[in-house]
Amino acid sequence: MEKSINQRYVLTEPILPMLSGMLYSGKDLPLRRDVVFFVVESTDEAAKEAYIRKLREVAPLSDNRFLHILDVGMEPNYIFAVLKTFDGKPFIQELKGHRFTPEETVSKVLELGKGLMDALEEGISGCSVHAANLWLNDDGQLKIINYWEKGTHTQRGAQGLGCLLYQILTRSESIPVSFDTIELRLREALATIPGVEQDLLISTLRRVWNDQETLASFMLVLQSLRQDTAIRQEVSMPVWDRQVREKTEPERAYEEEDPVEEEDEAPPRRSLGRAGRKLLVGTAIACLGGAAAFVWLGKDHEEPSSKGASPAQTEHRAPVPHQTYDKPAGPEVVETNDSNPNQAEDEIVFVPNLIGLQNDTAGKQAMAAGLRFEFAMEVNEREEGTVFKQEPAAQTQVPKGTRVKYWVSKGKQQ
Repeated sequence: MEKSINQRYVLTEPILPMLSGMLYSGKDLPLRRDVVFFVVESTDEAAKEAYIRKLREVAPLSDNRFLHILDVGMEPNYIFAVLKTFDGKPFIQELKGHRFTPEETVSKVLELGKGLMDALEEGISGCSVHAANLWLNDDGQLKIINYWEKGTHTQRGAQGLGCLLYQILTRSESIPVSFDTIELRLREALATIPGVEQDLLISTLRRVWNDQETLASFMLVLQSLRQDTAIRQEVSMPVWDRQVREKTEPERAYEEEDPVEEEDEAPPRRSLGRAGRKLLVGTAIACLGGAAAFVWLGKDHEEPSSKGASPAQTEHRAPVPHQTYDKPAGPEVVETNDSNPNQAEDEIVFVPNLIGLQNDTAGKQAMAAGLRFEFAMEVNEREEGTVFKQEPAAQTQVPKGTRVKYWVSKGKQQ
């Protein structure tokens, strides 16, 4: 099928039926480029004018998480929008067969959420993030197709992203009406990730489902989960491998740095040094002596920074005192090495939500986020062993290594 529009465009074949129109592939003849068309059939002139206004309102948006509008127009029986095309296909066609891991899924949904928040600054809101309204690039990036029409409550904002997360993780087009069913299927889909992260994600999605999370707060939780994944992957590295890497990486960096300096500052000196070693002449000795002095000066310059413990070394020592964190008596403190309190100030992390978790789980969650922690036992209405309060609050941004305190319920007083 080929259909000409305005003697400029040619529609070649339908790609996907959309909620209010049809997606077609086609060509822009003067510019000799492939494009995508969104076509809406209508003969009502007033309705067509209103629809064109909506398209023109959002056309300036150039965010790369949306299919850009290149042109709009009207014909007697329909309206059309010309969209920039990308390699790939509608995501709904790949939903059941995709190979995204849970970690990749969180990252993709987080990225779309950032796009929604950026679009809000341009006055664009309420568009659907249902899988049927997304385009999947060949590089794995998701893009929103129709962002000029409003989605339903469960398709837009935080709820829409929560439902999209469910769709991708379970490879399902439909969303159950009961969150208990959602949780059951999510636990099956999340079997490969730690229980702590499962609990955090599912409890957050339950709040999203009940309209207790905003788009911004949901983004903070997803960001925290992505950071926790990176930390978990680092911690899960075999101990001997981490030790070898800690010992060899600084040496490698130093060995790689010196030749660059020699090459940039004095290329002939390296050549003379090699010739001198072969011929045992005095000039080589002088060059080597100069190089040795340079190296010793470099070492003296670097020594003060090497005396403190590196973040990797601190993480390696942290599990030793952690063995005593769950003793029953009084407030408990898990200590990590404080010999260099400024070592993590340049890295900001999010405080995880510990409320509702069991004591041992809360401690592990804090450590997984790169934080120190202490806790106190108090009488409370909550079930015994459950965290009921924490400081700082969940999703607060703090330097890595900050101490978090939480309170654990002793149960109701008899």
